[in-house]
Amino acid sequence: MKANKRGTTTLFLAIILSALILVETTYIAYVADLDRRLTYTRALKEQTEIYLSSYDRQLFRTYGIYAFDSSSLDSTVFNSILEANGYDRGDVLYVSGMYSIDTEVIRRSVALYYSYRASGIVFQRFSRVIMPLLIQLDEYGVLDKLNDFLSSPAAGTISRILDGGEQIVGVISSVCDTLGIDTSSFIDLFSGLGAIRNNSVDIGNGFDPSDLRFILDLIDFNQGLNETVAQFNSNPVSMHICLADYAGNNFDTVMNDDVSINGTSFDSFHEDNRSDTEYILTGLEGLAGCALTDFYIFGVLFLRSLIVNLTDPGKADMIMALSDVLCAVISVLTEGIVTLPPEVYRVIITLLISEIDAMTDLISVLRGERITFIDTGSADVLSMGYRDFLSVFMFLVPDDLILTRIQNVLDTDFPSYITAIDVKTDYANTTLSYEGCYEIYR
Repeated sequence: MKANKRGTTTLFLAIILSALILVETTYIAYVADLDRRLTYTRALKEQTEIYLSSYDRQLFRTYGIYAFDSSSLDSTVFNSILEANGYDRGDVLYVSGMYSIDTEVIRRSVALYYSYRASGIVFQRFSRVIMPLLIQLDEYGVLDKLNDFLSSPAAGTISRILDGGEQIVGVISSVCDTLGIDTSSFIDLFSGLGAIRNNSVDIGNGFDPSDLRFILDLIDFNQGLNETVAQFNSNPVSMHICLADYAGNNFDTVMNDDVSINGTSFDSFHEDNRSDTEYILTGLEGLAGCALTDFYIFGVLFLRSLIVNLTDPGKADMIMALSDVLCAVISVLTEGIVTLPPEVYRVIITLLISEIDAMTDLISVLRGERITFIDTGSADVLSMGYRDFLSVFMFLVPDDLILTRIQNVLDTDFPSYITAIDVKTDYANTTLSYEGCYEIYR
């Protein structure tokens, strides 16, 4: 009886322990497989992150695009992680999908580009317009004369006039009330003069370089401007403005020594001088695009010259005299057979002179000079160069054409660059994969 009990207990324990051993070994195998799978997944992720972190810095600084060269892909990090965890390095890492720079990537990059560079671009454009004007004003002595006036007794006299504005209002009001005259317009005028004096801007003690609050205010202003532009870019019209400005100022032209918005020379991307901006504008490559661009510029310059010739009294008198002489000469030479009125010759001469002036101005623009459109006599208020003309014309090109042509230009300079990648490896008769992409392009 005792032997039977011992045998039953032994059999029971053998069954239980064998089951426990089976469960334990299965659990150990599962944990080992899970650990190996997690290691492979982590290796895929780390290798993909390395790909994304190796984006071209110069491409980003110039065009604001995150992308990396697919021709330099390797599996160094993937193999190192497997080796560090004691796994076989014979596993193969392969790429199953690569996503190149497309129009949507460019659109989002342009929005991001102007969201954090808007303040710098605005100051750059403002300085490009205002500095030549200030230089010309200084050459004519306007700034010195203004400084002399502010330091003269006349400035104090004007200040006292503004101070007495409110008293003048009372005197005029009482006199006009006696005469029955409406004085509302005069009162508004002198009240405004008094308000100018009494509500002047408080500038404190002036600018102090040692006061760090000025730097903080400047940083806040810059950040506020960038945030405003970021919200501004969400509108299709504002996005078109940014895209047109981006296309007109950030790509190579036929002009020598051309640079991008941030000052990068295009020699960094291609050796020859290319007409990329002209292609984006016209859709034509090479000489055809340059010729059509020059024709656009010539049209604007011809219209400018025509307006000047029609509105300038001196030129109008000269054209009238030439038309009278030409009418008389042709009448004599044809013995009166051709008798056109002087107005016809006036139109012909005006068009011919305008065409010659426009061609001369076009040659100057192609040489890198600027053409004045508004001249006050003492300073050039508005002048345009070759790049300015292209930027203005770019506003007339639809967004989809601009984006497609920019993509073609970038594909030429960066043929193997990608913005997202999908990497895979085989493990235990299954395929493990990991897709990496920059956050702004998701």
